[in-house]
Amino acid sequence: MRKSKFENFLAFRERLLSREKNQVQVPSEALLSIALVYPNTYAVGMANLGFQTIYRLFNEFPGVRCERVFLYEKFPDVTRSLETGSQLRNFDIIAFSISFELDVPNIVQILMNANISPFSSDRHPLDPLIMVGGAMAFLNPTPIAPFIDFFYLGEIEPELQNLLLLLLRLKKAGWERNSILEELHEKNMIYVPEKHGENRKLTKAFQSAREQSPQYSPIISPDSHFQNMFLVEVGRGCGRHCYFCAASHIYYPFRIVSKEKILNTIFSTCKYTKKVGLVGAALSDYPQLFQLCSELVEQQFKLGLSSFRLDVITSEFVKVLVKGNIKTLTFAPEAGTERLRNLIHKNLSNEQILEAAQAIADSQINQVKLYFIIGLPGETDDDIMGIVYLIEKIQNIFRKNKGLNSITVSVNAFIPKPFTPFQWFPIARESEIRRKRKYLEREFKKLPGVQFNRKSVKDEILQVILSLGDQKIAEAIYYKIKNKVDWGTAWNQAGIDVERIICQPRKFEDQLPWDFIEYDIPKERLWKKWKSLL
Repeated sequence: MRKSKFENFLAFRERLLSREKNQVQVPSEALLSIALVYPNTYAVGMANLGFQTIYRLFNEFPGVRCERVFLYEKFPDVTRSLETGSQLRNFDIIAFSISFELDVPNIVQILMNANISPFSSDRHPLDPLIMVGGAMAFLNPTPIAPFIDFFYLGEIEPELQNLLLLLLRLKKAGWERNSILEELHEKNMIYVPEKHGENRKLTKAFQSAREQSPQYSPIISPDSHFQNMFLVEVGRGCGRHCYFCAASHIYYPFRIVSKEKILNTIFSTCKYTKKVGLVGAALSDYPQLFQLCSELVEQQFKLGLSSFRLDVITSEFVKVLVKGNIKTLTFAPEAGTERLRNLIHKNLSNEQILEAAQAIADSQINQVKLYFIIGLPGETDDDIMGIVYLIEKIQNIFRKNKGLNSITVSVNAFIPKPFTPFQWFPIARESEIRRKRKYLEREFKKLPGVQFNRKSVKDEILQVILSLGDQKIAEAIYYKIKNKVDWGTAWNQAGIDVERIICQPRKFEDQLPWDFIEYDIPKERLWKKWKSLL
């Protein structure tokens, strides 16, 4: 007899769980139940350290049970939890952890699949409360505000206990929707869209350096993008403050975790694998990175590392990375010329880049990935040609030492991000992005061993709209999902002028959709940095 869709999902779920090494104890019963949803696939979600951290912290709190839900590729309309197969709508809270703009439409799709109204104003009083946290929540939450009951702004650790105690108290008192939102609305780091007053300012929560311990992944899975890898945090934010980078501005100030704490966490908690991934937006700026990697390699750990700055690469360091089984190194020069790198505050010379390339070419590492941005403020065609020049120089270094090697070049369009000096700058027009990318692709075809990663301009434009838009964007997202139309039709149905959002320069006095959130870096200081470039 043919199995039902539910039976097939149960088999799929059991297979995933059986392959995990999970150190989290999920209570069989608890007063407050939370479905933690990553609005993308299991492989992507389980590679997200923030998602794994929240899952662990929720389940460690007395009285709380937290189960995971994903967008299941083979079962796109199934909205059941991984742990028990429970329906999404049977939880008290549905908490979306969201880091990337392009995952936003999946929130609406998941709610509709679960027979929950996407718009908070249309929900039944007994429906689960919909919560959102993660980087997207404290950049610009307004495009999805009509769908969400409340947003947690900032890093969860400092307010986790207060938040969960409040929710547990309200659950004991009868769990009345309006009362819950009223109490949440009083909190400075919680955005309740339906209660929020026009002139009210909110602030994000952040973990002080003194209190910070390294977060880590309690679940090891061969089905994660980082297969069987233990992830551990080395720091948050970045002290360099590149003008295009959101992470260095919203995770402010820059904080690092001591080497001793990191090693203690790894040695005491990493029980099921010898692969360790070091996580941090400014990994290269970790002051004891060489010593940390050296000690891990001495203990027979294999290393996984995020993007490096090229100016920290030395022949000594590369030898340690080779011992740590590093096969590929990833770098982000961002721009093709020193002039433009200095303009965007990247501050990386061609000489530093080529010296690092030589150190890598002298080693056993034979794959390099490089990331660039096109459409940056102040960019000229000379900067685009500079990308080709730089890659050609790197390719020549590699060919001279080793023959043909794999150099992968990824070129992304500039996306203005809230709370950065570039939040006032419009993106390049679609025709310009295509022209520059076509030129680069044509030139890279002439260079043996160089692979060019194509990007979707339409996805990049969508990302800009979701990054900069206001609450009207929610209508278009709803039309897109409900009516299964393309984005152009959805924008028209919602009456949204896409050109105004993505191509019109913004002024200081303009009211930006995210201005109600106050950060440690004042808007005036960001504007001053922006004006200094003009």
